[in-house]
Amino acid sequence: MDSNDIIAPFVLKTYQMVNDPSLDGFIRWGVANNSFIVVEPLEFSQRLLPAYFKHNNFSSFVRQLNTYGFRKVDPDRWEFASEWFLRGQTHLLKNMGRKRQIPSRNFVRIEEDDEDEMAVEIARLKQDQEALEQEIVGMNKRLEATERRPEQMMALLRKVAEDPEILPRMMVDKNKRSKRLVDKKRQRILIPPSSSSSPPLTAASPEGYYDGSVDGFDIDYDEGFSPEPDVRPPPGYPFSLLGGGF
Repeated sequence: MDSNDIIAPFVLKTYQMVNDPSLDGFIRWGVANNSFIVVEPLEFSQRLLPAYFKHNNFSSFVRQLNTYGFRKVDPDRWEFASEWFLRGQTHLLKNMGRKRQIPSRNFVRIEEDDEDEMAVEIARLKQDQEALEQEIVGMNKRLEATERRPEQMMALLRKVAEDPEILPRMMVDKNKRSKRLVDKKRQRILIPPSSSSSPPLTAASPEGYYDGSVDGFDIDYDEGFSPEPDVRPPPGYPFSLLGGGF
Protein backbone atom coordinates (compact mmCIF):
# COMPACT_ATOMS: atom_id res chain seq x y z
CA MET A 1 0.00 0.00 0.00
CA ASP A 2 1.26 3.48 -0.90
CA SER A 3 2.32 5.41 2.14
CA ASN A 4 0.26 8.35 0.87
CA ASP A 5 -2.91 6.26 1.34
CA ILE A 6 -2.28 5.60 5.02
CA ILE A 7 -4.69 7.36 7.40
CA ALA A 8 -3.19 8.66 10.61
CA PRO A 9 -4.44 6.56 13.57
CA PHE A 10 -5.60 9.64 15.50
CA VAL A 11 -7.66 10.87 12.54
CA LEU A 12 -9.17 7.42 11.92
CA LYS A 13 -10.14 6.89 15.57
CA THR A 14 -11.65 10.36 15.77
CA TYR A 15 -13.72 9.64 12.65
CA GLN A 16 -14.90 6.33 14.13
CA MET A 17 -16.06 8.07 17.32
CA VAL A 18 -17.85 10.84 15.45
CA ASN A 19 -19.48 8.45 12.99
CA ASP A 20 -20.82 6.06 15.65
CA PRO A 21 -24.54 6.91 16.26
CA SER A 22 -24.46 5.24 19.68
CA LEU A 23 -22.01 7.92 20.88
CA ASP A 24 -24.07 10.93 19.77
CA GLY A 25 -24.64 11.82 23.41
CA PHE A 26 -20.90 12.53 23.73
CA ILE A 27 -19.68 13.41 20.22
CA ARG A 28 -21.56 13.76 16.92
CA TRP A 29 -21.55 15.31 13.47
CA GLY A 30 -22.52 18.95 13.01
CA VAL A 31 -25.62 20.03 11.11
CA ALA A 32 -23.82 20.31 7.75
CA ASN A 33 -21.83 17.04 8.26
CA ASN A 34 -18.58 18.94 7.74
CA SER A 35 -17.74 19.37 11.43
CA PHE A 36 -18.16 17.51 14.69
CA ILE A 37 -19.22 18.56 18.18
CA VAL A 38 -18.06 17.31 21.56
CA VAL A 39 -21.36 17.52 23.42
CA GLU A 40 -20.22 16.61 26.93
CA PRO A 41 -16.47 17.29 27.32
CA LEU A 42 -16.28 15.90 30.85
CA GLU A 43 -18.03 12.60 30.17
CA PHE A 44 -16.29 12.40 26.79
CA SER A 45 -12.92 12.66 28.56
CA GLN A 46 -13.81 10.12 31.24
CA ARG A 47 -15.49 7.48 29.06
CA LEU A 48 -14.35 7.74 25.42
CA LEU A 49 -10.81 9.06 25.50
CA PRO A 50 -9.48 6.19 27.65
CA ALA A 51 -11.13 3.66 25.31
CA TYR A 52 -9.73 5.18 22.10
CA PHE A 53 -6.54 7.02 23.12
CA LYS A 54 -5.50 5.54 26.53
CA HIS A 55 -5.79 8.85 28.35
CA ASN A 56 -8.51 11.16 29.69
CA ASN A 57 -6.94 14.56 29.01
CA PHE A 58 -9.33 16.68 26.94
CA SER A 59 -6.74 19.43 26.43
CA SER A 60 -4.36 16.89 24.92
CA PHE A 61 -7.11 15.74 22.56
CA VAL A 62 -7.71 19.35 21.45
CA ARG A 63 -3.98 19.85 20.84
CA GLN A 64 -3.93 16.73 18.66
CA LEU A 65 -6.89 18.05 16.67
CA ASN A 66 -4.98 21.26 16.01
CA THR A 67 -1.92 19.27 15.00
CA TYR A 68 -3.93 17.50 12.28
CA GLY A 69 -5.46 20.68 10.90
CA PHE A 70 -8.76 20.90 12.78
CA ARG A 71 -9.94 24.34 13.85
CA LYS A 72 -12.51 25.42 16.43
CA VAL A 73 -15.42 26.94 14.49
CA ASP A 74 -17.83 27.93 17.29
CA PRO A 75 -16.69 30.07 20.25
CA ASP A 76 -19.62 28.93 22.39
CA ARG A 77 -19.13 25.16 22.10
CA TRP A 78 -16.51 22.55 21.28
CA GLU A 79 -17.11 22.28 17.53
CA PHE A 80 -14.20 21.46 15.18
CA ALA A 81 -13.88 21.22 11.41
CA SER A 82 -11.41 20.35 8.67
CA GLU A 83 -11.80 20.48 4.90
CA TRP A 84 -10.81 16.79 4.74
CA PHE A 85 -13.02 15.58 7.58
CA LEU A 86 -16.44 15.05 5.99
CA ARG A 87 -19.18 12.55 6.76
CA GLY A 88 -19.11 9.51 4.44
CA GLN A 89 -15.91 10.58 2.65
CA THR A 90 -13.25 8.52 4.37
CA HIS A 91 -11.04 8.59 1.28
CA LEU A 92 -10.20 12.22 2.14
CA LEU A 93 -8.84 11.35 5.58
CA LYS A 94 -5.46 10.37 4.10
CA ASN A 95 -4.88 14.05 3.32
CA MET A 96 -4.84 14.90 7.00
CA GLY A 97 -1.20 14.69 8.09
CA ARG A 98 0.59 15.95 11.13
CA LYS A 99 1.80 19.52 10.72
CA ARG A 100 5.35 20.34 11.72
CA GLN A 101 6.01 24.11 11.66
CA ILE A 102 2.87 26.21 11.49
CA PRO A 103 0.99 24.16 14.08
CA SER A 104 3.15 25.31 16.94
CA ARG A 105 2.17 28.92 16.33
CA ASN A 106 -1.47 27.96 15.83
CA PHE A 107 -1.38 25.94 19.01
CA VAL A 108 -0.05 28.92 20.94
CA ARG A 109 -2.82 31.09 19.50
CA ILE A 110 -5.49 28.55 20.44
CA GLU A 111 -4.15 28.24 23.97
CA GLU A 112 -4.08 32.04 24.28
CA ASP A 113 -7.69 32.21 23.09
CA ASP A 114 -8.66 29.56 25.64
CA GLU A 115 -6.86 31.49 28.38
CA ASP A 116 -8.63 34.71 27.38
CA GLU A 117 -12.00 33.00 27.47
CA MET A 118 -11.17 31.51 30.86
CA ALA A 119 -10.07 34.90 32.20
CA VAL A 120 -13.32 36.52 31.03
CA GLU A 121 -15.34 33.73 32.62
CA ILE A 122 -13.42 34.06 35.91
CA ALA A 123 -13.98 37.84 35.93
CA ARG A 124 -17.70 37.34 35.31
CA LEU A 125 -17.93 34.79 38.12
CA LYS A 126 -16.15 37.19 40.49
CA GLN A 127 -18.62 39.96 39.64
CA ASP A 128 -21.54 37.61 40.23
CA GLN A 129 -20.02 36.57 43.56
CA GLU A 130 -19.54 40.19 44.67
CA ALA A 131 -23.13 41.06 43.71
CA LEU A 132 -24.37 38.02 45.61
CA GLU A 133 -22.33 38.95 48.69
CA GLN A 134 -23.73 42.50 48.64
CA GLU A 135 -27.25 41.15 48.35
CA ILE A 136 -26.63 38.82 51.29
CA VAL A 137 -25.33 41.74 53.39
CA GLY A 138 -28.47 43.74 52.60
CA MET A 139 -30.70 40.79 53.48
CA ASN A 140 -28.88 40.31 56.79
CA LYS A 141 -29.38 43.98 57.68
CA ARG A 142 -33.09 43.80 56.89
CA LEU A 143 -33.35 40.58 58.89
CA GLU A 144 -31.60 42.13 61.89
CA ALA A 145 -33.93 45.14 61.76
CA THR A 146 -36.94 42.81 61.62
CA GLU A 147 -35.63 40.78 64.56
CA ARG A 148 -35.15 43.94 66.65
CA ARG A 149 -38.75 45.07 66.25
CA PRO A 150 -40.25 42.46 68.63
CA GLU A 151 -37.60 43.34 71.22
CA GLN A 152 -38.45 47.04 70.89
CA MET A 153 -42.16 46.28 71.20
CA MET A 154 -41.56 44.14 74.29
CA ALA A 155 -39.45 46.87 75.87
CA LEU A 156 -42.23 49.40 75.22
CA LEU A 157 -44.84 47.05 76.67
CA ARG A 158 -42.73 46.56 79.80
CA LYS A 159 -42.48 50.34 80.24
CA VAL A 160 -46.24 50.69 79.78
CA ALA A 161 -46.84 47.95 82.34
CA GLU A 162 -44.59 49.74 84.85
CA ASP A 163 -45.99 53.19 84.08
CA PRO A 164 -49.43 53.24 82.35
CA GLU A 165 -49.18 57.02 81.88
CA ILE A 166 -46.14 56.78 79.64
CA LEU A 167 -48.15 56.55 76.41
CA PRO A 168 -50.26 59.68 77.12
CA ARG A 169 -47.08 61.58 78.03
CA MET A 170 -45.41 60.44 74.84
CA MET A 171 -48.41 61.62 72.83
CA VAL A 172 -48.43 64.97 74.63
CA ASP A 173 -44.70 65.43 74.02
CA LYS A 174 -45.16 64.55 70.40
CA ASN A 175 -48.01 67.07 70.04
CA LYS A 176 -45.93 69.75 71.76
CA ARG A 177 -43.03 69.17 69.39
CA SER A 178 -45.37 69.36 66.43
CA LYS A 179 -46.95 72.57 67.75
CA ARG A 180 -43.53 74.16 68.27
CA LEU A 181 -42.58 73.35 64.70
CA VAL A 182 -45.84 74.87 63.42
CA ASP A 183 -45.35 78.00 65.56
CA LYS A 184 -41.82 78.48 64.27
CA LYS A 185 -43.06 78.24 60.69
CA ARG A 186 -45.80 80.78 61.43
CA GLN A 187 -43.31 83.17 63.03
CA ARG A 188 -41.11 83.02 59.94
CA ILE A 189 -44.16 83.95 57.88
CA LEU A 190 -45.55 86.68 60.19
CA ILE A 191 -42.34 88.53 61.08
CA PRO A 192 -41.04 90.63 58.11
CA PRO A 193 -37.31 91.37 57.67
CA SER A 194 -36.02 94.00 60.12
CA SER A 195 -34.90 97.42 58.93
CA SER A 196 -32.16 99.54 60.50
CA SER A 197 -33.87 102.85 59.63
CA SER A 198 -37.44 102.15 60.77
CA PRO A 199 -39.43 99.63 62.84
CA PRO A 200 -41.38 96.90 61.04
CA LEU A 201 -44.82 97.98 59.85
CA THR A 202 -47.96 95.93 59.42
CA ALA A 203 -50.43 96.13 56.57
CA ALA A 204 -52.07 99.52 56.20
CA SER A 205 -55.85 99.90 56.35
CA PRO A 206 -57.70 101.51 53.46
CA GLU A 207 -58.35 104.59 55.57
CA GLY A 208 -54.65 105.34 55.91
CA TYR A 209 -54.21 104.26 59.53
CA TYR A 210 -51.87 101.53 60.66
CA ASP A 211 -53.53 98.51 62.26
CA GLY A 212 -50.38 97.27 63.95
CA SER A 213 -48.25 98.57 66.77
CA VAL A 214 -44.76 99.95 67.00
CA ASP A 215 -42.24 99.86 69.84
CA GLY A 216 -43.74 96.97 71.80
CA PHE A 217 -47.51 97.70 71.55
CA ASP A 218 -49.80 94.76 70.90
CA ILE A 219 -50.83 94.17 67.33
CA ASP A 220 -54.60 94.29 66.80
CA TYR A 221 -55.49 93.21 63.28
CA ASP A 222 -58.80 94.40 61.92
CA GLU A 223 -61.25 91.96 60.43
CA GLY A 224 -60.44 90.98 56.89
CA PHE A 225 -56.72 91.63 57.22
CA SER A 226 -54.12 88.90 57.13
CA PRO A 227 -51.17 88.77 59.55
CA GLU A 228 -48.87 88.06 56.59
CA PRO A 229 -46.23 90.67 55.66
CA ASP A 230 -47.34 93.47 53.40
CA VAL A 231 -46.06 92.94 49.87
CA ARG A 232 -47.82 95.98 48.33
CA PRO A 233 -45.98 99.22 47.30
CA PRO A 234 -45.31 101.77 50.07
CA PRO A 235 -48.25 104.10 50.77
CA GLY A 236 -48.22 107.64 49.39
CA TYR A 237 -48.02 110.95 51.10
CA PRO A 238 -48.40 111.68 53.99
CA PHE A 239 -47.69 108.15 55.19
CA SER A 240 -44.40 107.99 53.25
CA LEU A 241 -43.02 110.45 55.77
CA LEU A 242 -42.92 107.72 58.37
CA GLY A 243 -40.63 105.71 56.16
CA GLY A 244 -38.27 108.69 56.01
CA GLY A 245 -37.94 108.82 59.78
CA PHE A 246 -40.49 111.56 60.54
